[in-house]
Amino acid sequence: MRPHRRVLIVEDEQRDAELITELLRECNCEIDVDIAGNAEDGLAKILSRQFDLIICDYCLPGMNGLSFLKAVKNRREEIPMLILTGYPNDELEAQVIRHGSCTYLSKDADHRILLD
Repeated sequence: MRPHRRVLIVEDEQRDAELITELLRECNCEIDVDIAGNAEDGLAKILSRQFDLIICDYCLPGMNGLSFLKAVKNRREEIPMLILTGYPNDELEAQVIRHGSCTYLSKDADHRILLD
């Protein structure tokens, strides 16, 4: 039996977090999803649990997704991350990609891209 994969979703919009969770569970029922409503809660969760992937919104209250990415990489460099944004731009994409083991995706993208 394959072990469960643990995914942390850092998203302040409850409905968006629920939609991402539904997509992940449709793809693979052996995924455990944990949700943090802001970056600070997300950081606390990565320090207390192991995750296979972090999916993070860029626009968060307090610390934004890029600052969260940097903080995660300082603590748990090995965790791959996906930054989602409703406001895509080339500069943000370049900043995210520079941090390695991180992908950038517009929230407007086809949901099948997320599942790949």
